[in-house]
Amino acid sequence: MPGEVGIWVFVLTDLMMFTAYFAAVMNERGHHGRDFVAGRAAMNTDLGVVNTFLMLTASLCIALAVHAVRKSEHHTSRRFLLAAGTCGALFIVAKAIEWSSAVGAGHTPQTNVFFQMYFLLTGMHLLHVIIAMLVLAHMWHTTGRGTAPTGTRRLRFFENGATFWHLTDTLWIVLFTLFYLVR
Repeated sequence: MPGEVGIWVFVLTDLMMFTAYFAAVMNERGHHGRDFVAGRAAMNTDLGVVNTFLMLTASLCIALAVHAVRKSEHHTSRRFLLAAGTCGALFIVAKAIEWSSAVGAGHTPQTNVFFQMYFLLTGMHLLHVIIAMLVLAHMWHTTGRGTAPTGTRRLRFFENGATFWHLTDTLWIVLFTLFYLVR
């Protein structure tokens, strides 16, 4: 299993917390169906698809970066980390555009329970993306110094970072499904 036991404990704990939130969304959908139908209709599904593409592409790039670093191909790893970071930055920009567009259209957390849940959960996810971006930046910096993982400890850090990003990616896929696709 890649990474350390600690990252997996964190991932499972985080997944349990988000699973409770996802269950709350489904419960609220059952109680406030009209709010969810109206909220879903107001969502920019095209931008949601772009966000999903960015997250999945970043995950692929991170997996390739870890693979490259295992083979001591630090320059290749660095390129993949830069590509992943670019996707992450574009995701953040797209989310900011989407949020400002929603607020501009009068959709705020005070509008209804759909937007309350949407802003809360996508905000929590965005925090995960920002943290993951900081980890990626450290990984990128490490490969540039020529001190990329050659030992088990450093390789574990890369695997931990990749595992955290993949968690963030998985959370987005569920959020995309709940807020953009489920009718």
